[in-house]
Amino acid sequence: MFQSKGADRKVRAFLILLLSSKLGSYNPQMTGTVSGTKSTSSSDTYFPPLLISLHGIRTHGEWQKTFASVVSGTPSKVESFDYGFFGVGKFLLKGCRLKAVENFYKWYHQMIGMDRGVNLDSHDKLPSAVAHSFGTWIIGNALLKFEDIRLDKLILTGSILPRDFKWSTVFGRGQVASVMNEYGKQDYWPRVAGMVNDDMGDSGSRGFDWFNSAVKNVSCEYFDHSDALLRPHIKEHWIPFLCARPSPLALLHGHDIDDSDVFGRLLDHSGEVIDGEVYGNLPNYANVEISRGLSMSWIRANPDIYTFLIDRDTGTPAGYINAMPVEDDLYQSIRSGQVRDNQVPPDSLLPYPESSQTIKIYVMSIAISARYRKLGEGPLDQAFAQLFTGFLEKLIHYSTQYQVKVSHFLATAWTHEGKRLCKWMQMQEVGKDEFGDPVMELDLQALRRREKRQLPPPLRRLLDVYQSIK
Repeated sequence: MFQSKGADRKVRAFLILLLSSKLGSYNPQMTGTVSGTKSTSSSDTYFPPLLISLHGIRTHGEWQKTFASVVSGTPSKVESFDYGFFGVGKFLLKGCRLKAVENFYKWYHQMIGMDRGVNLDSHDKLPSAVAHSFGTWIIGNALLKFEDIRLDKLILTGSILPRDFKWSTVFGRGQVASVMNEYGKQDYWPRVAGMVNDDMGDSGSRGFDWFNSAVKNVSCEYFDHSDALLRPHIKEHWIPFLCARPSPLALLHGHDIDDSDVFGRLLDHSGEVIDGEVYGNLPNYANVEISRGLSMSWIRANPDIYTFLIDRDTGTPAGYINAMPVEDDLYQSIRSGQVRDNQVPPDSLLPYPESSQTIKIYVMSIAISARYRKLGEGPLDQAFAQLFTGFLEKLIHYSTQYQVKVSHFLATAWTHEGKRLCKWMQMQEVGKDEFGDPVMELDLQALRRREKRQLPPPLRRLLDVYQSIK
């Protein structure tokens, strides 16, 4: 898009970068505020066995000493990847940058090999990492290149990774559980880096373009490039995030699964184990039970109808959502109770479009295994929140990237918990299926006319995004 002006832009960016030592430096005089983070209660406190830090260019990363000092006195061990004073000349040469990635990989394995508290096969014994500026590029590219790097949490600040960084690859391989990206709206250095090098970008100024809630883009309204590297900010915002107890659960969307055998195993477990547990005792379950062949034909039409909640320890689903974009005729037939779930034809499913379009979604089922649910929290527990929010974030991705909007959601409430969930989602009963179960619908156009504060936060966010799209 900028072919005619690309050379001039790169020259200007190179001059700015060459004349300044600020990219990756620490300025103790700068201050700011951050919103969007929440402290962790002491009862949930967890100490990572190993915390890794990576600094930026033209600095020796003095902030890493501050970080280590804050962590001192806890069971966590801190190790800093110090690759020395990395000048602008090296920064501009891709070969030098890639060498830094390889050096980090070797250093990473050396550190985890020396730490007996780290176990890459256990979700609660993984190292976590904090990276600033060029350090974000190093660790991001190391994750892409080396599949055996494993982290629980990753904090990025002043990130120069591209906004469309391939998080799907990283999450699909189970390399990271949760990311917090602090982006400073006053920070123009990520934009400069993106103009200088094609493999960089302004995620540290604008956030990542990602639809999975595993990446938390935290807006730092007044932050410049290095304002997060202060002791008060580290204590108030980094430590609670790093010391939150790791969840064994991770989201996996259908479009991230490129192996039909893997997909088949996930569907087998979901149908035989989860559905059997959640729906098996219902009187009419045998009449609507889904065959493996039918579900496989659905994913050939649109694999992204599924969002799974995966137990990282076992690799098996803890829960799933099956939500289908469907043609209008099928939607109306389901709405009127004329079509059972095992009668939904694959040729009536729609792929998620890659152009501006309005679609209707039939939420066929939401199910979470009882062993992953917390007693006393009811249907709106943590596992459901993670799964449902991840599903809505996927819809937000399709809306921001392709201007695709959902106009209606449809569901049949089979269970008492299902009815409560439909009520929580502000769905209205529009009929009955052939077994007398209520058919529930959510008209998003009508929902917009209600007070936003009365809506569930995930739906509120979805509507806000839809409203922002012209």
